[in-house]
Amino acid sequence: MLATFMLTHFLNAQTTSPDATKPYIIFDSTYTLESVNSSNNTVVDIYYDNTSGNAVKGIQFSFSYDKDVFDPPTITYNNTSGPVGYMSTDVDATNGIVKVVWAYDGASTTFDLIAGNMFDVDLPFKSSYTNSTVDGVDFTNNLTAYYAQADGTDAILGVSDNGGNFIEPAFDYVATILNNATNPAESIPVILQKSADGSTWVDVATDTTAADGTATFSENIDQDYWQVRLKIASGLDASTALSTADANMIAQIAAGVQSTSGTQFYTGNPNQANGITVSDSYLLFARLAQGLSAYANNPDVLFFTEAQYNTINNATSDQSGTISGQSEFLSPQINGTTTGNFYLLVLGDVNGTGLN
Repeated sequence: MLATFMLTHFLNAQTTSPDATKPYIIFDSTYTLESVNSSNNTVVDIYYDNTSGNAVKGIQFSFSYDKDVFDPPTITYNNTSGPVGYMSTDVDATNGIVKVVWAYDGASTTFDLIAGNMFDVDLPFKSSYTNSTVDGVDFTNNLTAYYAQADGTDAILGVSDNGGNFIEPAFDYVATILNNATNPAESIPVILQKSADGSTWVDVATDTTAADGTATFSENIDQDYWQVRLKIASGLDASTALSTADANMIAQIAAGVQSTSGTQFYTGNPNQANGITVSDSYLLFARLAQGLSAYANNPDVLFFTEAQYNTINNATSDQSGTISGQSEFLSPQINGTTTGNFYLLVLGDVNGTGLN
């Protein structure tokens, strides 16, 4: 089921015989669906392997596919054993069953099927398909799985179904969380979310930023169907970035001894009211003296997009009236991108220590 395989998977291909008792026809563990808007069809590789030592002159088997998702498939022989052999297939679109027969048609008495990706199954989406649960491919008993021996008799062909499940296309993304352009923010939990309608969002995965500020995601998400964004929850404790030196500087700014620029219009105003005043200095002094891990009525951290941060950082006046920042960060959609930089400012951290 597709929903089961939406989590991150780093799976090795499973395309070899599970034992040496007989030849096998094999489904891999997972197959990647094409995007809902792709002009290409989803392809399932069917593998053949034989470690039994028995010569194989032909095989027959049957399998099922999701008839409610896919139109009738096309099966192609991949010439793994050379350009010889006759193939016949029957597709039952009503029940979603495919029967496959392949027989050697040459004169060589030493011919033996060669292991490898023997068949491709080309599966076109139905025109009504958008995004939904997709049943995996499975071997069936509609046609008994046999292989042809050198003496022209049947023997049991093994079927190895390692899952045959469908996963959505890969989505790889690296988010970098920064205090400033040269100071990455470590240990920030970043959440990857998806939504079908832009209203209801589902958490897909969480990664905590490394020392270089990066959170890395490798998921299976069809970006042509899902809207994708990042979330950083509110409530971060940025106490390690705060000191009495910050409180001193805030008082100096309020008195006009120090000038204000860029991000200091935010970091020097921890109570987020009336610009930088004595109350901001007192608020930070009181927090430090009392050993508090948070302000009573204000967040520790505000988050910004890269464009917002650049505007703030280059400004000579307070931008908070038009760029307020987010205590719970919800990024713009990141569909179609692979990387992004996002910034945080710690309220009270007027010295710019940053959250590390």
